[in-house]
This record gives sequence, structure tokens and C-alpha cells, in this order.
Amino acid sequence: MLLRTGPNIVLLLALLVSFSSILLSSSVGAERWCANNPKDTIFRRLGTKTPYRHVQNKDVRSIATVNGCTVSKIWGLFRHGTRNPSKSIIDHMRTTLPELQRDILEHGHICRDQLELFERWQPRVTVEDAKLLVREGGDELFQLGQRIRKRFGTHIPERYDEHDFRFKFTKTERAEYSARNFSHGLFGRDEPIQYPEALHRDPVLRFYKGCEKWKKQVKQNPYSYREMDRFGSSKQMRSVIEKLSKRIGTFVSPEEVHAIYQTCAFETAWSDRDISPWCLLFDKESISTMEYNEDLKYYWIDGYGYDLTHRQACSAFADLFTNFNDENGPRFTFYFTHSGTLLKSIAFLNLYKDNEPLRGENMRHKRKWRVSHIDAFGTNLYFVLYGCPDGTQSIALYHQERLTNIPGCPEDVPLCSYDHFKQMYADRIEQCDLSAMCYEPHVPSSEKDEL
Repeated sequence: MLLRTGPNIVLLLALLVSFSSILLSSSVGAERWCANNPKDTIFRRLGTKTPYRHVQNKDVRSIATVNGCTVSKIWGLFRHGTRNPSKSIIDHMRTTLPELQRDILEHGHICRDQLELFERWQPRVTVEDAKLLVREGGDELFQLGQRIRKRFGTHIPERYDEHDFRFKFTKTERAEYSARNFSHGLFGRDEPIQYPEALHRDPVLRFYKGCEKWKKQVKQNPYSYREMDRFGSSKQMRSVIEKLSKRIGTFVSPEEVHAIYQTCAFETAWSDRDISPWCLLFDKESISTMEYNEDLKYYWIDGYGYDLTHRQACSAFADLFTNFNDENGPRFTFYFTHSGTLLKSIAFLNLYKDNEPLRGENMRHKRKWRVSHIDAFGTNLYFVLYGCPDGTQSIALYHQERLTNIPGCPEDVPLCSYDHFKQMYADRIEQCDLSAMCYEPHVPSSEKDEL
């Protein structure tokens, strides 16, 4: 399977036969593939590795006052900025891709001027740099902090005060330096900020890390990957493999296609100035297929696939209600976390939910669940509590810095009654017991044999 397991043998044999026939039918002067407007082709189609600049809202007009109501509190979740790949992807960058690079230079069927980009390409990272925040990631969060300052203006104090602000990050380098860069954008680089101790298994910022039941019943459950397996054998995926094989000049496996897609995504996210040569191998249809494969993965593992996945996000929103209901608590709460937290929180709120589950047998071009759009690097989900002249409170949700309707609230008004919002989630927050929800009973080996 494309993302998770080794390639399907039957599929590989069929593809090998198909590719061999392509080679036999190709003449020496065969037409070369020429990628046109590659940046437009890959734009917002890179899954969870999409750079934040592709989805950000550059409009910084004030939203400190809405319908006469003014900002009282802000509470938000922020995904870390652009990072380096995991060790497994870096291994592919350093071993698999140089071999494919040689095949392209010797046998590839792509434009000669684009071949020059492959001649100059070389791996940029080592395994020691795995998952570290890169300069682009720091800039994403720094600029995000600056834009929030501009939008809310004087309603956010110019100087840091530990009673007004709460910044917290998970126990990872990428989340920590995302938080620090964000605070520098908000206050300037010289303002001293106090951060609480980072927790390895934070029940608010990364609740799923301590949920053994979710790990076993969802993340480690082969059945959870069934739709991806089906899509891995689809005609759309076969077409991607055949196209890339022809352009590279040798047969490529599903695993190698995945490595090419991931490298294209990371090298795009790292810099807007250069185009990754690996992106040049995709046409719009091919990269849209790869994007759908990403959507299937995260839909079933981090989204709507299983109720437990998003139910556990109640712990994060219990923190929101505790903060908004406490007049003496910090006015501005900014949490820096990861893709898994943002996607589960999005599903908890019922955002971007399609009428039917995403399936492997039918690739849907029109769908709400598109992680390239909703979970790019730097993704943010923040709530603003507004105090209104009549003494009531209202709430607004901003996703990717854009006002977003909260499912269950009126769609024709910008703000939702805070009392109505609390009532919608009252039962789930009241019943939010992570210990009970995530408890996985230990079954002695002798009993397992009997099951």
C-alpha cells in the first residue's frame, strides 16, 4: 500500500507489464514531458505539508469590534510551522531519490531545461535534523503573530503580562520555537515571555498521546487503513505510477511515488523562491490523486472515521470553557501543538464534514475534508469571546485567520451567542473523562488465546 505497507505484488506485476509495453512502444524521439506552471499545479495540493503561505489570510483589517461587541478573550490552537521531514522520508531523500535522479538523467523523458534542475538537485537534510522547525516555519509563526496584533490592535496589551497571557507548547523543538516566534511577532523580539513546563503527554495540547484505546483501536488497527488500501489499487493510482515511471524512465513503486510526493511537498514548503524538481514529475491530475490519498489517511485516522478520535478532543475544549468562564483567568491563551490535535479538534467541532464518508473506490474532487486547505503547516483555530453593549457575550471562530461559521450556530450572523455555544457542547464537556474514554483493559495472554 502506498503510504503504510509494502507494495501489493499483484498490482506491481500488472504495472511492470504495463510499463514494459510503454517502453517497447516508445521511440527514441518520443515526446518529452514538460511541466507547465508547476507552482499552479501543486498549489494547495500538498496535504498536511502544504506551506501556510498557500492558505493564510493577508487581510489585516480590524476585527477587535464586531457588531458593537469588543474583544474580551482569545483562546487558540496553533500548529507548528514548516519543519523538516521524519527520519523515514529523509532516508528516502538520501538513498531512493539519488537513484531515481540518475535514472532521470540517463533515461528520463522530461524537458531538457527541467533536466537541469535534476542535475543540480541534492538532498538538503540529514536524519539528525528530522522534524526540526526550519526558517520558513519560524517566519510563518512570526508573521502570524504580527497579523493578529494588527487585527486586534490596542485590545491586545502591547507588553507581556503573565496574568493576561498564557503561551504553552508541547515537548517538541518545533512547537517550542513556533511559540517563541509567534510571541516575537506579537510583542517584538526583546519581550521576555514565561512559558509553563512542557509535558510529554499534555492532556490539552496533545491528548491522543495518552489515549491507549485510540492508539490500539484506530491508529494501529489495520482496518483503519482499508480505504487507503483500496485507493492504492485504484485506476487513478495506477495512472500516477505509470505516468511517473514513463517520465523517470524506469518503473517506480508506490513507495517511491510517495517519497517523490513528500519531497516535492517539503521542498516547496521550505521556500517560495525555488521549485522542487520532484514536483515537475506531476501533472494536475496526478498530484490531485496523491492529495486524495492524504485526505483518506487523515480522515480515517485523525478525523471523522471513528468517534473516539474526535471525542477525546473534549479535553482541549474543556480548557476553553474553563478559561472563558473564569473572569480572573488569562485573557489571551495561545497553545502550540500538532496536526493530530488540530484535525481532531476540527472534527470535534463538526467542521468540514462531508455528507458521506471518504472512500477509496470513489475519488471525490468536490469535498470539504481537504487537509491541504484545513491542516497546512501553521494551521490555526482560535476563538474570540466578545463582550456586547447589552451585557451579553458572543463568540466567533477563526480558522486560518478567517471568520468561520460554527456548526450549530446561525449562519447569517458573524457572532454566535456564547450561551448557545455553551449549551451545544454542555453534554460532551460534562462527560469528558479521558481516563474512562481511553482506558484499554489489559488482557492476560492466556485469556487472549481464548478470545
